[in-house]
Amino acid sequence: MTHFTTAKLLSLRDSLSAHPDQDVLRSYFKGSSSGPLSSAVLVTLHRNWTTHPPYRLLSLGPHAENLLRELWCLHLVIRPTAHIDSNTATGPPPFHFGTTIYVSLTEALDMLYAIWHQPIDEYNPKAGFRPILYMSFGNNDSVGKIRRPAFDFDPSGIDTTVATLDAQIIPQQAKITRHADASLTYLLSQFNLKGSDEDNAGNSAVYTTTVAVLSSLRMELYASTKNLVAKPGQTGVSSVKKASEVVQGLMDGPTPPPPWGTDVFCVRCGSWEHGFKGCEWEGVAACEKCEKSRVQWRRENAGTHLGDVCGFR
Repeated sequence: MTHFTTAKLLSLRDSLSAHPDQDVLRSYFKGSSSGPLSSAVLVTLHRNWTTHPPYRLLSLGPHAENLLRELWCLHLVIRPTAHIDSNTATGPPPFHFGTTIYVSLTEALDMLYAIWHQPIDEYNPKAGFRPILYMSFGNNDSVGKIRRPAFDFDPSGIDTTVATLDAQIIPQQAKITRHADASLTYLLSQFNLKGSDEDNAGNSAVYTTTVAVLSSLRMELYASTKNLVAKPGQTGVSSVKKASEVVQGLMDGPTPPPPWGTDVFCVRCGSWEHGFKGCEWEGVAACEKCEKSRVQWRRENAGTHLGDVCGFR
């Protein structure tokens, strides 16, 4: 197994920076077992922020793949502001690929640090850490950098990050679309896929990874004598199993919850003993501070939580 010192990670980063995002991702999936990316991990991160000031991080969805042999689909919700992403009647949007975990800001940062620092050999610290291919979608990464004071995590600046990929431009590079700013919903439709609850950061991270992988491997998956232009969703290698079946398989075999935070948390009253739908305050909860706020969107959100757990204090 290849050892990675800091100098070697930086050298690999310089080498990969000379190639288009599509080529880097294709090399990751098609590389040899002894290649420089054989120990790498692909991590897709999607962050969900409040759309109004003061900007707070609501949730993030890390989605990590290790050559499709190991798959983690995670959804972390920041407890103090969990109610902001909630609907008065239905609660937060559901996560379809695993278990939603409610964490503090510190726990979220600790977990991301652990994801970005995975030992090559747990018994040999000198072997270094696995290279990370960090992928985001469009301006989601840019917004994260702008709002860094609210959540100080910049993956592109970590030594283990050997490539920073944009899943929004990979389909353009693969000639799936002519547009570099196509929406995730549109890109999913090119592969006959329809997203569900894309407002959930965890779901968005999985869909982002799916679009990027299918785009980067377009020729390998779809090209055939009956489909010379390798049009997605047509006859080819992929005709054996539809992309929708692969995504459904991820839903049917969700990732178990990680050893951080709690999977039982009520965004309405802050209890760790029941969820949103089992709360005794259902239908009667209302934050007096938000009800009296001059800001309309806060008044609209008042029915999702009690004043004691309001994220705007």
